[in-house]
Amino acid sequence: MAQETAGAAVDSGGELEQVVVTARRRAEALADVPVAVSVLSAAALETRGIKTEADLQLAMPGVVVRSSNNSNQLNYVIRGESVDAYSGSPPGVQPYINEVPFPVMSSTPFYDLQSVQAVKGPQGTLFGRNSTGGAVLFQTATPGSEFGGYASVQYGNFDRMISEAALDAPLVADKLLVRFAGTVTSGGAFVRNLYDNQKLGDKQERSGRITIDARPFDGLSNVTTVQLGKTTGTNAPNTAYYTIPCGEPSGFNSCTYSPANQPFFNDLLSGALFPGYPNGYVYPGGFQSLPEFQRSQGKYVINQNGDFTHEANSDMVINKTTLEVSPKVSIKNIFGYSYSKNAISYDTDYSPYPFIQQYSPSAPLTGGELPIETSTTKTYSDELQLQGTAFDERLEYLVGVFYLDSKETYFSPLWLGAANVAVAYNATTGNETYAGFAQGTYKLTDRLNFTLGGRYTSEKITMRQDARSLFGAGNPQEVTQEDPSWTVSLDYRINPDVLVYATTRGSWRRGGFNPFNPPTATPLTAANDPGGNYFEPEEVRDLEGGVKFDGGIADVPVRANLAVYKSWVKDIQKTAYVVIGGTASSATINVPKTEIWGVETDVDVHALDWLRLGGSVTYTNAEFTDADSRLFGSTVTYGPFGDVPEFSSSIYADATWHLPNDKGSLSYHVDVYNQSSFYFSNLGGTIQPGTKLPSYTLLNMRIDWAEMFGSRIKVSLYGKNLTEKLYYTGGSAGAQNFSVESATFGMPRTYGIAIRTEF
Repeated sequence: MAQETAGAAVDSGGELEQVVVTARRRAEALADVPVAVSVLSAAALETRGIKTEADLQLAMPGVVVRSSNNSNQLNYVIRGESVDAYSGSPPGVQPYINEVPFPVMSSTPFYDLQSVQAVKGPQGTLFGRNSTGGAVLFQTATPGSEFGGYASVQYGNFDRMISEAALDAPLVADKLLVRFAGTVTSGGAFVRNLYDNQKLGDKQERSGRITIDARPFDGLSNVTTVQLGKTTGTNAPNTAYYTIPCGEPSGFNSCTYSPANQPFFNDLLSGALFPGYPNGYVYPGGFQSLPEFQRSQGKYVINQNGDFTHEANSDMVINKTTLEVSPKVSIKNIFGYSYSKNAISYDTDYSPYPFIQQYSPSAPLTGGELPIETSTTKTYSDELQLQGTAFDERLEYLVGVFYLDSKETYFSPLWLGAANVAVAYNATTGNETYAGFAQGTYKLTDRLNFTLGGRYTSEKITMRQDARSLFGAGNPQEVTQEDPSWTVSLDYRINPDVLVYATTRGSWRRGGFNPFNPPTATPLTAANDPGGNYFEPEEVRDLEGGVKFDGGIADVPVRANLAVYKSWVKDIQKTAYVVIGGTASSATINVPKTEIWGVETDVDVHALDWLRLGGSVTYTNAEFTDADSRLFGSTVTYGPFGDVPEFSSSIYADATWHLPNDKGSLSYHVDVYNQSSFYFSNLGGTIQPGTKLPSYTLLNMRIDWAEMFGSRIKVSLYGKNLTEKLYYTGGSAGAQNFSVESATFGMPRTYGIAIRTEF
């Protein structure tokens, strides 16, 4: 499937523009690629107001951007494959920036992008890392050959401002090209905390990028990109969505923090138990009725006594060197370095009652440095490719090797109110990857192509407990895992407008160690009693068939795509959030068997010279077919399948009118996005009740006045979620640990004005 997007250019003849993608590591027309791809051009990113990962979901049905504990813990979900927070698992959907794998540590600003592509289905024979669900490819804008650029500023409600600029500066014509780009943002707080009446969710982002394209002689290109970014502000915290009633399993905190539990409850609220607490409003009705009370106070309201500071750094260096050995052979080397640090404070129990938090409510009185949850990742990667054609250009091939060395350090503090004791999870994990891969497409006839690809990967995974670990420093662990990945496909062009294809793929996701579980001397899974922190690799096999149409119907340009797929997953990696050794923790488990199938379709119609219409629908059916797993010697039944709405869809319309007398043009864009209900836990049918989030529909609009009075200025008015729909984008399953399930607010109604000029 391929979703061409609103805002893409249309040529003077009224045809839909040709969409070029790099899903197979070379530039191809989307209509020629036998794989499901969704594409957003630079124009579509602007028209749809896509500035963060959360915005991306609304423009790419079938791509879910799921939040966890707060608005700054995110992961991508495609075709049911995701990654749980606090699991130690690698992502099921791997993001790339300029062909380099990049970790998602926090919400990041999008700016000066050339395109975003979502490649769906298992990956491995072409991309740097294995992934079981797909890949999201971000391509930054490349330097232009002429001096020029743009500047824009956007201001809206919640005092949200986004400014952005880019400049092309060719230093030596056709030899040394440079592009500068950057963004600065501020504001955006929309969640009200009753405890101190503070507004939360603001972001102050600063990010800059320089790209240098050096071409010392014909056939050699060396492109270096350096980007530095820093984000400060506050989290938009989760809200207590559902509390386990007193008397039910895991309802212990509803019993403890209740007006019926005297004299404890009155002593707590009067300040007799913890110096410095409370110093704000505490709901006196008790923990069990807290969600209902918060909802009665209006939308986007919480009552929590924690800190919500957020700070993140994200830096990267990418170098791509391409040498054209001959007209038919080229060599490319892709080097990447990334450093990410994410520090987040939040109230672990999502309430004003201090029973599990990052630190004691009395800790600020000491004047010392307060602990904060921190994760730091440093990654080096290098990929060497040989691309070319052979046999009179009937064969197109790519052969490569890949290396990655990544280290991630976790520090997660917890204060346990019942014992008045502070503990911390503190560990460093390592991943060293070696892989070789090859893929080729051979033209059996002028219409029929056969593609075969293979990869072999070896991954060494290590872990050690660091100085502040509750398990004690040291305890080194190491395991090496190896497995192949493969792709086989046939595509047939029925006529110039219609392509049909069928493909089957196999890939895997490495196992490893969960840093929030006790280490063992030899790898031991959480299925045992006593259990360990090791989890096995995950394997996926799939079948996909599709049809692509790119032509005309009754002289109307139409692009339409249909893909149907089914995946079989063995030992899918899922996390159970449970109490281990008296402490809130998580265990990563392999669920034996899973089947996922779905249908993805989209259409794009240039109905009239001034009107373009389109839409897409995605259906996903995911089910654990062997759902019983073992957790510390006991059987745990998984299901329903989490993180996957059964349906998601969008429709849009773009209309453009040219004004007389060189006054410019007016463009109107409207889109509607709908998503069905889904669970944010994979144990919603058993030990994690209350984790089903409702369906929602969002309405977004934008009006642009471009080339105002013959100038290069464009003024835009925009509105998103215009019906002020209250919806949720994910959550954290905490019933076993905290007697509460929490959910992340989606963005409220936003509106404003944007001004852009090009030069």
